[in-house]
Amino acid sequence: MKKIVVLLGVLVVGLFANESVSHHTDIIPRTINFLIFIGILWYLLADKVKSFYKSREESIANSFQEIEEQLVKSEEQKEALKAEVELAHKKAEDIIKTAKIEAEMLKSQIIENAKKEIEVLNKQFEEQKAYEEIKMKRRVVEEHLNYLVKDIHLSSEEVADIVTKKVG
Repeated sequence: MKKIVVLLGVLVVGLFANESVSHHTDIIPRTINFLIFIGILWYLLADKVKSFYKSREESIANSFQEIEEQLVKSEEQKEALKAEVELAHKKAEDIIKTAKIEAEMLKSQIIENAKKEIEVLNKQFEEQKAYEEIKMKRRVVEEHLNYLVKDIHLSSEEVADIVTKKVG
């Protein structure tokens, strides 16, 4: 109801403004009509414009708040990731240290095993060498005896006699 009364009042003022005292210039009535038009627009649209700007302001504020929250979360995640990276670096360093220790242990074990193997091979070589020397001596003695015995003709009884005299 209040809107209708204000609207009628504005219309009456608008009509009064059109019947200006001066017929040669109509700037004053046009200005009054323009101000009345602005007043009507303001009266009709002010609440909608205010609510639009208020909602727009709130949406922008909400957007900024969400962005700030995301920024805080990303900073927290960044710090958490930095801590994880540092932990991973420490673990990597520990793994490298452990691997170096294990490599040194394996190296010393391999060297120790190689030394033992060399000792075993040397011992086997010496045993084989002694065996071959004995074998060679027997063959030389046998060949020499065969050479010597070849010219001597003894019967088996004579050989048995020589052996028994030598042994007994």
